[in-house]
Amino acid sequence: NHVIDDQLYSRQRYVLGDKAMGKMAASNVLLSGLGGLGVEIAKNIALAGVKALTLHDHANTSWADLATQFYLRESDIGNNRAATTLPHISQLNPYVRTSVSSIDLLQNLSFLNEFKCVILTEAPLETQIKINEYCRAHNICFISADVRGVFCWTFVDVGNEFEVWDKDGEEYTEVLVGKITQAQEAEVTCLEFHLHGLEDGDIVTFREVKGMTPINQSVHRVKVVNSKVFKIGDTTSFPPYEGGGTLIHLKSTQKLSFKSLKESIENPEILLADFGKLDNPLQTHVGMQALYKFQSTHGRFPLPWNANEATEVVNIAKKINTNKELALNERLISTLARTSSGALLPLTSFLGGFVAQEGLKTLTGKYTPLKQWFYLDALEVIPEADPSEFVPEKNDRYQSQIICLGKTLCEKIFNARLFMIGSGAIGCELLKNFALLGVSTGPKGLIVITDNDLIERSNLNRQFLFRADDIQQPKSETAAKAAKVMNGAVKIEAHLDKVGQDTEDKYNDTFFEDKDVIVNALDNVAARMYVDSRCVTNQRPLLESGTLATKGHVQVIIPFLTETYGSKRDPPERDYPYCTLKSFPHLIEHTIQWARDFSFEKQFVRKPSEFNLVFELPDPAAEIKKKTVKAQTLRVVAKILQKRPKDFDDCVAYARIKFEKYFRNSILHLLHNFPLDHKMNDGTYFWASPKRPPTPLKFDETDQAHLDFILSFAHLWAYVFNLTPHVNIESIKEVCRRTTVPEYKPTEKKIETDENAQNPEKDPSKEPTLPQDLEAVYEQEVLNAVAKDPQQLLRIIDFEKDDDTNHHIDMITATSNLRARVYSIPEADRLKTKRIAGRIMPAIATTTSAVSGLVTLEFIKLFDKSKKLESFKNVFMNLALPLFSLSEPGEVEKTKVVGDITSTIWDRWDLKEGDITLEEFVKYFQKKYDLVVTGVFQETSMIFVPMFPAHKKRLPTQMSKLLKPSGKNYVDLIVSFSDVQGAEVNAPSVRFHFPK
Repeated sequence: NHVIDDQLYSRQRYVLGDKAMGKMAASNVLLSGLGGLGVEIAKNIALAGVKALTLHDHANTSWADLATQFYLRESDIGNNRAATTLPHISQLNPYVRTSVSSIDLLQNLSFLNEFKCVILTEAPLETQIKINEYCRAHNICFISADVRGVFCWTFVDVGNEFEVWDKDGEEYTEVLVGKITQAQEAEVTCLEFHLHGLEDGDIVTFREVKGMTPINQSVHRVKVVNSKVFKIGDTTSFPPYEGGGTLIHLKSTQKLSFKSLKESIENPEILLADFGKLDNPLQTHVGMQALYKFQSTHGRFPLPWNANEATEVVNIAKKINTNKELALNERLISTLARTSSGALLPLTSFLGGFVAQEGLKTLTGKYTPLKQWFYLDALEVIPEADPSEFVPEKNDRYQSQIICLGKTLCEKIFNARLFMIGSGAIGCELLKNFALLGVSTGPKGLIVITDNDLIERSNLNRQFLFRADDIQQPKSETAAKAAKVMNGAVKIEAHLDKVGQDTEDKYNDTFFEDKDVIVNALDNVAARMYVDSRCVTNQRPLLESGTLATKGHVQVIIPFLTETYGSKRDPPERDYPYCTLKSFPHLIEHTIQWARDFSFEKQFVRKPSEFNLVFELPDPAAEIKKKTVKAQTLRVVAKILQKRPKDFDDCVAYARIKFEKYFRNSILHLLHNFPLDHKMNDGTYFWASPKRPPTPLKFDETDQAHLDFILSFAHLWAYVFNLTPHVNIESIKEVCRRTTVPEYKPTEKKIETDENAQNPEKDPSKEPTLPQDLEAVYEQEVLNAVAKDPQQLLRIIDFEKDDDTNHHIDMITATSNLRARVYSIPEADRLKTKRIAGRIMPAIATTTSAVSGLVTLEFIKLFDKSKKLESFKNVFMNLALPLFSLSEPGEVEKTKVVGDITSTIWDRWDLKEGDITLEEFVKYFQKKYDLVVTGVFQETSMIFVPMFPAHKKRLPTQMSKLLKPSGKNYVDLIVSFSDVQGAEVNAPSVRFHFPK
C-alpha cells in the first residue's frame, strides 16, 4: 500500500519498479563510519528512499576527512562525524527518517536487530567478523567496505537463503513465434528477423499460439540452440502448430547462499573488474588482511610513505599468504601500506555508488548481489616521484589526497582550467568531486560550467546538489553555489547556454584552447558528437560518460593517443515503419507512438501551429489572395474554423467524434480493404503474424477507458481554444449520447503496406492536391474569418510529461490503450506509457556516483603528462549484475599519407607562411610533402579546383583575397590531395594562418 511520489521518484521508479520501491520504503539501514566512503553511501541510500537510515560513528572530524567527506568543513574538526553529517543527509529526502548513533556495536549487538542491512566502513577486521557472525545468525544482510589510499574493496554477505526475484532488471521484450515443432525435444523458432535473447535455464510462456493451443499459458524451461531457436521439452501430446504466437520471457526467483566473512576470507570469490590487472585483486586481498593486522597491533594505519612500516606490512602479508601458487607482489602491498593513511576521492565516489546499490539489493531482492569480494586499485595514478613528495608538511584539507598523488600533481590540479557541459546528475557528482579535489582553487585555475536547464522536482532524486527551494532555478548557477559551499576556494563560472553551433561565437576556438580538459555531462548523442568535434578541432582532451539505469560508461579521449567519441558509434535506433504505426501495430510501443505522434502532436501541436501561421501573417488576406499560403494549410485552418468549439460541451462532442474516427471508422476502412480472410498473391493470409487483425470498438459510456479518452481529449481541445473545462461525468455522458457521429462509408483512400514508405506528411513532394472548387471554398472561409477577426490565435500545447494535472499523459495513455484493445495488444499502465511517450531515460543515483568517480580518476591522470595510453581506462559497468569492464582506450587509427608520413583524426597541418598566393599555397605542399593539391574548400565554398579552367586564373591571387573572413586570424580548410601518380591521398585538415 506504499504510495510512491512519482514526481520525485519517476526516473528511479523506472529502474527499480514499484515492488522494489515498496520494499525499500519498509526497510531500516545502519551505516557505520561517516568518512568519505560512508557519506557517499549514505547520500545514495537516502536519495533512493529507504524507510530509515541510522548513521553510526565514534570518530570525530579530522583534517584527513576533508579531502573526501563533502559535508565536513574545517570548522567541524573535533566534532562527531555522524552528528555533523546528519542534518545534510536529512535534507536529501523528506521520506527517509534519519538518525544518529554512537553506541558501541560490539557491546550492544542486539541493537542491530531492527535493521535489514548493516553496512560497515573503516571498521577493523575483527569488528567486521564479529558483526558479520551476528548478522548471519539473525538474518541481517551485511556489507563491509573501505578505501585505503589508491585501493578500495567491499565484501557482501546476504546469508544462506537469499531470494533474488529479478536477477538483472532487464525488461524482457515479447518475441513473435515463427514455428514450434511436435517432438520430445520440441524446438521453437522465432519469426524472421527476431532474436529470443534467452539463456539456458530461462523460463518462458506463450500466448496466442494457433493450433497448438495447450501451449498457451504453459511454462517451460529453455535450452538454447542458437540466437533464433531454443528447445522447450515434450510437445508430442499437443496438436500441431498452425501459426502465430508470442513468446514471453518470465522472471524466475533464484535462491543464493553466501559464506560468512570469516570463511570467505580464507577462500575468497572475487569479482574481476580490470583484465589488465588479473593478479592485483588477490594480492590486495592478502595486503588488506596484513594492513588490518598492522592496525590491530599499532592502533593506526602505517605512516605516509614510511618505508619501515611498509616493510612490516609486507612481512605480515608473507605470513598470512598460505597460497603457494601466489607469489606476493611486494611492491603492490608496500604501496598499499604507504598510501593507506590517505584516501583517493574518485574511489570513495565510485565505491560509494557501488556499495549503496549492493545495500539496496539486500533490501529488495532485485538484482544479483556481489559474490562476495570486489577489489579495485588506481596504482597507475601515482606519479613517479621521491617519497617525500607524498608526505604532507602540515595539516591541510588536501593531506589525504597528497598522500596518494603527491604535491606537484595536486598543484597542477589546483590550477586546472576545465569546461563542463551539463549540470544534471553526472554534472552534480563531478562538480562535488572537483570541489573536493581542489580543482581550480589555484591562481590560474577556473571551472566553467554551462547548462540551459532549470531544476525540476524529478531532478531532486539524483541531482543531490539541489533542494526543493531550488526548483525552477538554473541548474548551473545552483550547482556552482553548492560546490563553493563544499570548498570556498574553488573558482567556478556558471553559464546558462546550450553548447552548439548557435553559441560558437561565445564558445569559440580560443575558448576551447584555453582549457586543459573538456568534460561532457550530457544526455544526448547529438550534443556529445558536437562537443567531440570541437575537441578534435582544438586538440583538447575530452572526458565522456553516461548512465542508463544500472548501466554506465566512461570514455577518455586524448589528443593523438585515443580514438574519439565519434570514431565508433552504436547503430541508430531504427524507427518503426510508418505503415506499422498507421495500420498494423503489434506492440504496445507502436500504439503509444501512434498516440503521441498521430493523435497528440497532430491535433494539439501541428494543427494549431498551422492555424497561427496564417493569422500571424502581417496581411493574411493579401497573402492568401497571392496564393503564397499552401492549399493544405488553408484546408486545416478552414476545418478548425468549422469545428471551433464555443464551450466545453462542444469539446466533448468533438472528442466523441474523434473516438469514432480513431477506433471504429478507420478500422472498418482497414477491414474493408483487407478482410480477415484476405490472402496474398502467394496464397498466405494477409493477417498473419506479425500483423494482428483488428476489431472495431463500439463506444460504451460505462467503460472507464472510453470515458478517459473523451475527458482527456476534450480537456486538451478546450485548452487550445482557451475554454474552461469541467469534470461533471454525467454531463459528459449526456453530451456523448446526443452527439451525432458519422457512419462509416467506404472510400478509395489508399492504405500503405510498404514498410519502406515514409510518412507523407513529412514529405512535401507527396502533399495531396485539392480540387480547385474545394480549394476555393476553403480559401473563402479563411478570408471571411480573417476579415471578421484577424487577431484570433490558438494555444499550442507544449508536451510536458511530468505535470500530472495537464492531461497530456492521460490522453496518450487512453488513446494508446484503446488502440491496443482494437488490435488485441496487452495494454500498458500510465507509468509505462509515460516512460515510452516521454522518452524518459531511467536513472538512479548509485550509477551516477560510481560513473562520476571513475571519470574523476581519468581526470587526474590527464595532468600527469608522463602517462601513456595503457595508464588510462575506459569503463563499462552494470551494477545490477554486477559487472565491471575496465580496459585500455582504443588507440587512434593512423592513416598513411605519403611515404612514411601518417596522420590521425587529431592531426592538422598549420600553414604559417604569411599571406601567400594560391600558387605558393599549392607549391608548399608539393615541396614539403610531394603532394598535388586537387581541391581547396572553405566550408561549402570552392576556393580552388584545378580541373575548372577559370580557377587557374586565381593562382596569382593572395589567399586573403580568396578566403571568406572568419573573425579569427586563421581559417580551417579542407584540402584534397593526390600523390604524384595521381592516386587520392587521405591527409589532415589544413589551418591557414593570416599574418598577424
